Amino acid sequence: MSETAKQDAPLLPLFYSRPEVLNPSLHASLRVLPADNLKFAAKSNSVPLVAEEFLDCAGAYPIVFTAGPSPSAVAILGLRDNENLFLDLKGRWLPGLPVPAYVRRYPFIFVELPDNDRLTLCIDRAAANVVEGGTAGQAVFDEQGQASEFAKTALAFCEAYQKQLLATRAFGELLVKMDLLRPRTIDLTDRKGRRYALGGFQVIDEEKFRKLSDETVLEWHKRGLMTAAIAHFISLRRWPALVERMQSRMG
Repeated sequence: MSETAKQDAPLLPLFYSRPEVLNPSLHASLRVLPADNLKFAAKSNSVPLVAEEFLDCAGAYPIVFTAGPSPSAVAILGLRDNENLFLDLKGRWLPGLPVPAYVRRYPFIFVELPDNDRLTLCIDRAAANVVEGGTAGQAVFDEQGQASEFAKTALAFCEAYQKQLLATRAFGELLVKMDLLRPRTIDLTDRKGRRYALGGFQVIDEEKFRKLSDETVLEWHKRGLMTAAIAHFISLRRWPALVERMQSRMG
């Protein structure tokens, strides 16, 4: 997400540059090495979140919504373009802080193929830890050309993530339908007077939220939406912490 906290629609999903459908005839010797670093996320100042992560992530990152009729939820990771404040110089996520599922999913991803209503498991062949041959890391296919246990685990993770993504998208659309989102701009200043502006995103209007009917509140509570909304409000208190993190990095 740029300094307007709003991404132009990319041709490929964030982080991915060469996603390929996994095929045993083409990828029989493909292996995935342990992810020693997450440098692929170093230039992303925001990443998508699913609603189930809001509670875990609320204490670490501001959680906001993109604009449009079907808004996505994102975690803000930096105050400038191409800068993730939660990775150290070695590409390690800062200890003690939750790593968003979108990041943990990489290099795997579900892709909807043309003329196919089913999602297919793909892998980013450009990922630094995806290699051909050898014995290091985890095999994607076994000797019989069947998906390895490692690949099955990745598939299960992607399936669960996809369900959560659809639920989060439905939550965003509900917020739009109920006119509960409002545009927000943040203007922050660090201790040395340096200013950082971030806009182009949306937050839940707290005043309208407090006026929800008892019936709606009960329905949201049963569906888990109330927890997500409250976590969103809590996360908006993390803006000063981002400034402090920025201050520490710049000196």
